[in-house]
This record gives sequence, C-alpha cells and structure tokens, in this order.
Amino acid sequence: MRILIIDHGCCDHPHTRVHRLREALAARGHEATVCGPSSVSQLEQQQPCLHSIHLHDVAAASRKLLAAVKDGSAAAFLETVATVPSRLLGLVRETARQMIAEAADVLYPDVIFVLHAGILTDLAVETGAPVVVHVSAVDLLAADARPSLRRLVAAAIDSSLVVAADEPTATTLVARWLHDAAAGCEAWPAEETQVEKIEAACARAVARRRGA
Repeated sequence: MRILIIDHGCCDHPHTRVHRLREALAARGHEATVCGPSSVSQLEQQQPCLHSIHLHDVAAASRKLLAAVKDGSAAAFLETVATVPSRLLGLVRETARQMIAEAADVLYPDVIFVLHAGILTDLAVETGAPVVVHVSAVDLLAADARPSLRRLVAAAIDSSLVVAADEPTATTLVARWLHDAAAGCEAWPAEETQVEKIEAACARAVARRRGA
C-alpha cells in the first residue's frame, strides 16, 4: 500500500515517532510518506519522504501559536489551535491544506493514517483517500474546548476508521463521538511495535471504501 502518515506534532526530526512508523511500514513493503508541521525554517533542507507544513510565518501573528510550533509536540499544537482567533486558525488550515494536497498528489495514497484527531484530520478526508485516525485523549479535550473545532473533528471521525490510543479514550469515543458506537473501537498505541495493527487498520479502511 501507499500510505501517507499525517501527524499533528512536528515531523522534521528523523527520530520522531512518525518516522519510526514510516520506516516500520517501509520494512513491510509499503511506500510510506510523512506530512506534518515543521519546527525549522522553510529554507532548511527537507529530508526524503517528508512534506513539511511550514507554519512559522502564520504562527508569528500569535506568540502562543509560535511557541506551540517551536515546542513541536502534538499536544501543545492541538491545545493552542483550540484557542487562537478564527482568522488565524483559518490561515493555519489553509497552509496545511496546500501541503497535504501536495503530498497526496505526489504519493497518490491508498490510505492516510492520521496521528491525533485534530485540525488536519478533515483535510486528510478532503483528499478523497480512505482515512484511519488514531485518537488520543488530548485530541478530544482540545476539540471540546471550541464548538466549531468539535464539529470539525466529529465530522472527520465519522468519515474515518477510528482507533483509540488506550481503553479510556476508546470508551469516550464510543460514548460521545462515534456515530456507529455499536461497532466498538480498537485501542492500541501507535508505535512501530504495533506496525502489523497499523497495517491491518489501513487495509480495513481501504476495503471499507471498496465496499468489501
């Protein structure tokens, strides 16, 4: 499979979790590419298999958002975008939309695997590819902080195959977020040790899209 991995944490360091996942999937014969925020300048050399979303120019309008981008963690990014003005959130999303679309045009993915349910999840859905979203508790807390963001994330979750990071998050998803709650929700960490489960989830998302 051609798998585009989108993370809400910064992806420009080669030893981050998202690149370990990419390498694990590549070792199993998949063509995997990463897309996500960058914590370095757009002028710096981009590493192979990475499409960086450069947010420094946009984030400069908000000290909080710039600090979150420099922090690099998905939690800092998700918590901060839930509090920024709507106009700034729109600029962040448009910048991300362009790079996700570019990454999808280059790879033409069979499926997109998204780490965290946040403002990039519905942009993955927009590409038209099947989406698997791996949801953490911090994602749902951030989305709940802003009604418009909650609607955005809820719609993206409804359009995706959903996996929880742990059992408490799975329980919350089933109780409050999943349209088809009767189907339940798998729970496992998105780590390279779980690459077979990631692979299987991606295959299910592709099969579901095909009506299998």
